[in-house]
Amino acid sequence: MQNHQSVLTPTKDLSEELAWRVQCPECSAPEIERGELDETGARAYDPDDDADAGDHTAVTVHPDRDAHDSPIGTRGGYVEIRLCCGMGHNFRLIVANHKGAEYLAVVR
Repeated sequence: MQNHQSVLTPTKDLSEELAWRVQCPECSAPEIERGELDETGARAYDPDDDADAGDHTAVTVHPDRDAHDSPIGTRGGYVEIRLCCGMGHNFRLIVANHKGAEYLAVVR
């Protein structure tokens, strides 16, 4: 996996003073699309696929729980955003919270 500097790069494309652009953790490709998971594993979202019509599963909110079962091993609730780069690498952006501690992570 790439280091933080090659995955989260500061951007001046937005009016916000503190913003990063997420890049692929495998190849640092800046072209990122939402991804989905099916029973066979991760796959890219295809807006032309009728099976993807309506709701999709690229963003999932997981409620607070006591087990350390988040993708980064934390307790508490988290948001999981499934992403896919232009080269086909699948990964997830995790925003987690537990008792005042906030975490931002990119995991495969």
